[in-house]
Amino acid sequence: MKNLIPILLVALAVSGCQSPYDYMENWLIREDAVRPFAVAVDILYVQDRLYFRAELLPEMQTLAMDAVGRGKFAGSARVFSPLVTSEEDVEKAVKWYLKHHNSSSRPFVLIGEGEGGSLLMAYAEKNADWLNKKGLVASFFTPLPDKDFVSDEMVRTIKSRAAEVRYRRQWGREMP
Repeated sequence: MKNLIPILLVALAVSGCQSPYDYMENWLIREDAVRPFAVAVDILYVQDRLYFRAELLPEMQTLAMDAVGRGKFAGSARVFSPLVTSEEDVEKAVKWYLKHHNSSSRPFVLIGEGEGGSLLMAYAEKNADWLNKKGLVASFFTPLPDKDFVSDEMVRTIKSRAAEVRYRRQWGREMP
């Protein structure tokens, strides 16, 4: 049990930072180098493992990239995958993302798997109206980790909904 550490708390001990998510080590994926206008949508992905050993971090990053990165959304989405240990961490991560990468209410999607997905789903249910106003276009959750959860159909749905939202915001009407 001594080997299990919630890495998020490490960042809180360093100087008086506002959020642990200011630090890259609290993200499996944080594609903030991709310019928002270059992609249609952002994805917040929370994976299954809540507590983990530090030596498993590279494996978790690979799993996250396999689930939502590497080709599935290449060129059409930025991916943000925070490390979380509680619903409070989910809230901090979502608020950090919205503050730093979604000030203009750009379309975003919530995807969660396993325990982390359950926390993300609980947060989304409590804050649905607010998240919708901030640009939420879709949410997908599964109670069990599944390497094939993010299907081609899901990717098409996300891209389509993001395009609809962008069109509606730009032109003030539904797509023809």
